[in-house]
Formats: sequence, structure tokens, C-alpha cells
Amino acid sequence: MCDDPKRYENDGLYEDEDTEYEDEYEADDSDYIVDDEDEDENALWDDAEEDADDPPEKKRRKRKKKDIFADSDTDAEDAEAEEYEKTRRRLAKEQRIIDEIEADAAENPIEDDGDDTGDEQPERKLLKRELRAQALKRLEDSARTLKDYENLVAWYDRLDANRQRKERYHELYRSGDDVPLDYGASEDALCFPDTLNDVLTRQERKGDFIDSIFYCPYDIHELVTDADMSVILRELNEDHKFLLFLSALWQYSSVKIAAIRGQSDRNIRKVRNTMLKKIRKKLLAALTEKVQAQQPLTLLEKEFLKENGVDIEKATKK
Repeated sequence: MCDDPKRYENDGLYEDEDTEYEDEYEADDSDYIVDDEDEDENALWDDAEEDADDPPEKKRRKRKKKDIFADSDTDAEDAEAEEYEKTRRRLAKEQRIIDEIEADAAENPIEDDGDDTGDEQPERKLLKRELRAQALKRLEDSARTLKDYENLVAWYDRLDANRQRKERYHELYRSGDDVPLDYGASEDALCFPDTLNDVLTRQERKGDFIDSIFYCPYDIHELVTDADMSVILRELNEDHKFLLFLSALWQYSSVKIAAIRGQSDRNIRKVRNTMLKKIRKKLLAALTEKVQAQQPLTLLEKEFLKENGVDIEKATKK
């Protein structure tokens, strides 16, 4: 292989090719781009050295500043979103209020208060109190804000003041606890209606119902407070009790009692006198016993004894 003559023939071929390549790629110095790789590398190394020379606190501050900037951007976005949401809700609320006002206006249209020139006339004119009531009703239905409700409170206060003034002028303002309801009333004064002038009705207004319960001819003995008189009245017969009830309590005349009983007035007077004599006889005996027992007597009882000839001092000594 070393003695191959063809090998030497090809030596010139490779030399020519090399020379051609060199000529083809030769260029001026101006065609080359000057790289400052050394300078860039030095700059990188300088930054690294500066970072290495910085203290740890400074590094943390730089890192913290970066985090703060990032957080501030996030907060700004959140604030913007929140403001947008508030604005949207505000607009929705205003639209809802507008819809309510329009609906209310559609249900309750404002009527023209001018003179009606048409053929139709209202049935009657409204009174002032009816107009005020309708105005108050409209205010109650349309109240939305605090000012509207304060206006309603002013209306209510004025109505209460009018009512209280009416009560002071036209009513007896007594509760019955501090001042009795019948305080200052005249005994002989007239009341309306006339049925309120009855004695029992007056007692019932005072709260005394005992006389009303026993307001019966057969329970007439329950209408007196004296024990002796109660026993005497209980022992009377039914005819005498009924006659005494009509003459003493109802104060009917003998003529009217005679018409009720179907008898003559003379007979009524005779029966009444007989009844009174029996009552007085029994009462005289009961009072005489009280005098002998030295029990206290009322002025009426003492006068009754004197009229019947009983000497109280002698009876007491006996």
C-alpha cells in the first residue's frame, strides 16, 4: 500500500482543495463581529460579587419589596372588583325602587283636583276628616325613608292630641282609682237616661249590689241592718210583706196599690195600719229589753220610746 503510485497522484488534489477553501473563506477584519464576551462575563461576575457583598437584611428587603408590589397589585384588583360589585348592587336597588314607584303610581294614579267639566258628577262631596284619612292612608302606603316615617309620627301625634282634647272637653276624665266616679255628684241631680236616677242603679254604679240581690217582697227582711227589725219583718205574712214592699220601697199610693191588688184603697189603708201596729208593738218590746239591758240606743229609737210613753231613765234604773 505504501508503494502504491496512485497515492502520490492524489497528493496534489488535496493540496489544491485546501488552498481553494482558504481563499473562499478569507475575510477582512471588519467582517468579524467583535464579542465582548469577556466584558459580559466580567459584568456577570461583578453582579454576583455585589450580591455576595450585600448583607442578608438587604436581600430580605429587596425580596419583601417584590412581594409588596405583587400584593399591592392583587389588592388593587380586589378593590376594583369590590367597587364594581357595590356599584352594581346600588344600580339594582335604584332600579327596584323605580319599579316600585311606577307600580304604585299605576295602582294609585293621581287624580286631577281641577274642576270637572264633564257630565259625570260625584255622588257626594267628601268630608274633611275623610280626606285626611285618605291622605294618611296614602302616606302609610308610600312611606319608604326615615323622613317619611317621621312625618307619619307627626300625623299620629296630632291625631292623639285632638282625641285627648275632645275627651277633656266632653268626657269625665276619671279612672275610679284616685277619684271615685260618683265624686261631686248631686243626690238630687237628674241623669240621662231617666232609668239611671233609680236608687238601686246608683248603688250599682258605686259597686253596692246587696240591695239589688234582695230586691224582692219576700226578702224584705234582708234590706234592713237592725237585727230586731229584721226578725220582725221576717215574721210577717206574705200579704203584709208585699204591701210593705210597695208602700215603703216603691212608695206607691194606696190608690195605686189598690189597683194592683184589685181591692179598694180603704181596705189597703186599713190593712197597712194593722200591719204597722203589729210592727211597732214588737219593736217597742224589743227596744224595752235593750233599755233594761242598758244597751246603747240611737236617737230615732229614743224618740220612738218617748212617743210610746216609755221613760228611758226609769227603765234603766229598774
